[in-house]
Amino acid sequence: MRRVVVWRPLPLVALWLAVAPLAAAPPPPRLLLDAGDFDRIRAQARSEAWAGALVAELERSARTWPAAHLQQFGLPEWAPPAEGGGWGPHYICPDHGVGLRFSPGHNVCPKCGQDYHGWPWDYVIYARRHADNARAVRDLGIAYRLFGDPSFAAKAGTILTAYAALYPTLPIRNYKDWPAVGHRSGGRVTAQTLNEADWLIAMAFGYDLVRETLDEAGRQRIERDVLRNASDVIARRDRSLGNWTTRHNAAHLAAGLVLGDAALVDLAVNREFGFRDQLRRGVTAEGPWHEGSWGYHFYALEPLLLTREMASRAGLAIPEAARLKLALDAPLACALPDGTLPNFNDSGHTSLAGFARHFAIGLRLFGDRRYLPVIRRGERTLEELLWGTLASDEGPAPELASTVLPQAGFANLRVPGSDHVVAVKFGAHGGGHGHHDKLNFVSYAHGRLQAVDPGTQSYAFKTHATWDKVTVSHNTVVVDETTQAEATGRLLEWHPGETATAIRLEAGAVYPDIRFERLLVHTAMYTLDVCDVHSTNGASRRFDWAYHNAGRATTPLSLAPYSGFPAHNGYQHLADPRAAVTASDWEVTFAQEAGSLRLHGLGAAGTTVVVGTGLGQNLDVPVPFAIARRTGSGARFVHLLEPFRNNPKVRRVGWARPEVITIATDEWIDEVVIAPGRYAFRRLPVKTGMPP
Repeated sequence: MRRVVVWRPLPLVALWLAVAPLAAAPPPPRLLLDAGDFDRIRAQARSEAWAGALVAELERSARTWPAAHLQQFGLPEWAPPAEGGGWGPHYICPDHGVGLRFSPGHNVCPKCGQDYHGWPWDYVIYARRHADNARAVRDLGIAYRLFGDPSFAAKAGTILTAYAALYPTLPIRNYKDWPAVGHRSGGRVTAQTLNEADWLIAMAFGYDLVRETLDEAGRQRIERDVLRNASDVIARRDRSLGNWTTRHNAAHLAAGLVLGDAALVDLAVNREFGFRDQLRRGVTAEGPWHEGSWGYHFYALEPLLLTREMASRAGLAIPEAARLKLALDAPLACALPDGTLPNFNDSGHTSLAGFARHFAIGLRLFGDRRYLPVIRRGERTLEELLWGTLASDEGPAPELASTVLPQAGFANLRVPGSDHVVAVKFGAHGGGHGHHDKLNFVSYAHGRLQAVDPGTQSYAFKTHATWDKVTVSHNTVVVDETTQAEATGRLLEWHPGETATAIRLEAGAVYPDIRFERLLVHTAMYTLDVCDVHSTNGASRRFDWAYHNAGRATTPLSLAPYSGFPAHNGYQHLADPRAAVTASDWEVTFAQEAGSLRLHGLGAAGTTVVVGTGLGQNLDVPVPFAIARRTGSGARFVHLLEPFRNNPKVRRVGWARPEVITIATDEWIDEVVIAPGRYAFRRLPVKTGMPP
């Protein structure tokens, strides 16, 4: 049986040594806000309308609490749920994978109308109630400090006191093995320590704001039975470099600083996988969070910023905190024209504007005015008011040039004056949140996504494992109808330019005895994609070049129903496959309302082209695919991807000579040398070049 380490308080002199050199501690509150902050917030509320509106809403909700809570959950009177909460991703219809719609007493599937109850659905609602109560403690504490109304503090005290009685009585349960108790990753009010940490941070923050209004006996109960107890529960979970531990560290530091516990402070900040270690190793050298998902990048960044705020106010020297600027800069480099980030790995379509509060904090910390356009596009939030600051004007927008982050494994290929962008993923797998999609890409043109990534469904739904993570659901190459192994690709060549930018990548050990390279040449009008894949031992293999594009697919090929796909590794989700065998050039057009994309494949003997639909991030909206299949010891797939509004501009694509491809329009001819190590791009007017 493994020994559980429970972190106990050290003497005050040890706490002083842990955070020395510190001046005498200021009077409370001091965890995340102090008296000077509240003076600043009041002044900002008087001078800026958005800040005034937030402060007015904070006061209104504090005066009326718990009315909104009771109405939202259909409760006759306030009390915390008598049971712990469940796992949010379970709140779906098990048959359709869509989120349920909650109304008091009901958890209804919008597709089939089934009303689900019991575990896990009702318990997800319990978790929402527990989280709402923790936020209420925080917000009531903030309102108390802003307005000085003792009733606000009394309401926060009511919640804290109720949990001091309830929390120790709740069993530790985890979403994976309910109703068993004692799981190391389980929580008391939530189904995992990840969410328990968020709950504890809000409770500790609010407690710090109202502590002096509580009697000594009440403080002791809350500190022992809520703050320390929750920290002990969280400490049961194994620590790692993952996003869970970023939240665990923030919770331990919040509890440690409030309780005066040097051991907890040390655990959160200095130990292996502590805050400093997370900054050194979790934030990669170029800024992206090491799990390779933009959703998890910001999910980790949030507690990292909070931990930095607490550490700074406690006088802790954290030189590694400068790396937080890298974590803010990297998304700017990788954003698509609409301000979203590619939904690589386990991620949805992450919007920079949705995290404007992080950039507002970053502006205060680092003064980088490139953050201003993001801040101005985002919704004004309480977090921005509490810890961010704004300059008086918007400043210049960031320059959108092609960017590559070789160690993180991301590249964005851009052209000045065009919204045609290709974003490529080639780095480390990304751990448990990684997808098997080395050298995958997505693209954007004419105001919307073209080539798409499946992103992620609910983790609780079956297609998360059978579609989201497998190779054939991505825009890359599949070998022998199997899923790629976890691997790290590498950058071979990078050629940024005004007219064209090229990148050559190598996939790493994605399949035994296979070498896979991809060259992408990107212009405002098209992207040339050259995939070279071959077996290093000369054995015959099956190669599938897979491509998924939003819209509706049409082709001049004479297609017939196709039954050549297996019923596994994601192929089982490819619906209505129709195919043609051709050695000639072929085309598929993907039509969308604002514009279309033409996929032009250069002919090669023994090519089977299959067209159909697969799954999208929205399971109600299928996404068309085109797959080019070949069998042999190797294959070179050459495709031109041309987004267009009315009519395509490219008139001809073909080989000028070995290793040289020409792309011709009525106005110019592009000559591209694709040989490894000898890439070259030249654009010639038609009058001086070969006629198209």
